[in-house]
Amino acid sequence: MLTNIYKVLWLLFGLSVSFRFTPGLEETPHFRKYFYAGGNYTTDVAGNHVFQNQMYVEQLTPIYGRIKPLPLVFIHGLAQTGTNWLSKPDGNPGWASYFLSFGYECFIIDVTSRGRSPWLPRNTTIPVPLTAERIEQRFTAPENYNLYPQASLHTQWPSGYGKGVMGDPVFDIYFTSLVPSISSAASQQATVQAAGAALLDRIGRPVILIGHSQGGIMPWLIADARPQYVNSIIGLEPSGPPFVESALNGGTPARAYGLTDIPLTYAPPVTDPAVDLVKKVTPSNSSSITPCSLQAGSPPPRQLPNFKNITILVVTAEASWHAMYDWCTVEYLRQAGVETKHISLADEGIHGNGHMFFLETNSDAIADVLRNWIERS
Repeated sequence: MLTNIYKVLWLLFGLSVSFRFTPGLEETPHFRKYFYAGGNYTTDVAGNHVFQNQMYVEQLTPIYGRIKPLPLVFIHGLAQTGTNWLSKPDGNPGWASYFLSFGYECFIIDVTSRGRSPWLPRNTTIPVPLTAERIEQRFTAPENYNLYPQASLHTQWPSGYGKGVMGDPVFDIYFTSLVPSISSAASQQATVQAAGAALLDRIGRPVILIGHSQGGIMPWLIADARPQYVNSIIGLEPSGPPFVESALNGGTPARAYGLTDIPLTYAPPVTDPAVDLVKKVTPSNSSSITPCSLQAGSPPPRQLPNFKNITILVVTAEASWHAMYDWCTVEYLRQAGVETKHISLADEGIHGNGHMFFLETNSDAIADVLRNWIERS
């Protein structure tokens, strides 16, 4: 009886006055439980049974119940875990608290073979860690290295003393949270697709998939497998551009299916992506953006039919290397018949952010942009 009264008070008060937190305050009150999605039994070298490819999931529900109809599923990137969304390395609440405060239920995963999702060494490529130097260059202090034109604009990484470098307490807290990642992109994508489909089957209602960086690939695959359970996708600087790594990452061939390394459902069907996905390179007219590989105009670009009822938002930070090519990922989606909006944070008056913008000092302002898009869509 008392719980029901609390729920009524939450609905009456929460609909008119936001329970949004202020940085530095406590986390948004919520219920937490965890479970594992997907996976299968297999045998070890002795013929005994073990389990593989399961995915750890945390389910966070506002303490007086969800008031938003669409749950959010958060998918982290390379070397990260679901802790990305729980709190920030400077000690402030993260995006989970932000969205819980507005009545959203949140599902936070550790992708397969990562963090609390166990891995079997014989079934995956050996995990490799990222070095502190690479993290500084790409995530926390790109302005010190200037490896791409936008790097000098970075200002928003939180710091104690120093600025996003080894020895700074905030950097050290963040860096100690990173974990090794398996090096096989195809294996990672295939197992996350299967476990992600199992997760959506368990949730049993449409969701919003939010994926960052390497984890930004996973919504394409999960939605392709379970389009009936995906309302929309938010790609936070998803891995790209189509068909090739960025120059910063070596410029080597990648993502043979345009957005992914493993098959997507195209119409007409794609049997051999090297033959069926006819490419044309759009040259760059600026040093601040890279050339772009899209489908050629002839034959007509193949479409992504499982995305026809899914809306997509791609978000790009001002000072990230993704500012050089996220536009190409957006054009690829549109060319394939997918309704896609691209938000550059700088165009929203939000400046100085790098690739890990949801952990940076102004992350609430960025979450506002996402929430406004969700609630208008």
